[in-house]
Amino acid sequence: MTTRLTRLLEYIPVLGLFLRSARRGGYAERLAFVFNVVALWLVALTQIGYPLLIVTMLSLTALYLFGLVYLTSEGLRSRWKSRKTA
Repeated sequence: MTTRLTRLLEYIPVLGLFLRSARRGGYAERLAFVFNVVALWLVALTQIGYPLLIVTMLSLTALYLFGLVYLTSEGLRSRWKSRKTA
């Protein structure tokens, strides 16, 4: 079962090949996918430099904040659901 985003990402020429192999393959293919993504990021970092590092860290900060809000809002969601059913 694949999501729509995964199927769309498979149409990108190089990334799609890696992603399809990781999704359909075993543990070695998944490990190779992670290695290839890290290697591509490091090559881009050597070519672009410090701005890529800053953009990556800011993106990860936003993702971390979203995950933190999502995890801590479970109590509010359960209270809201119980209020709707009552």
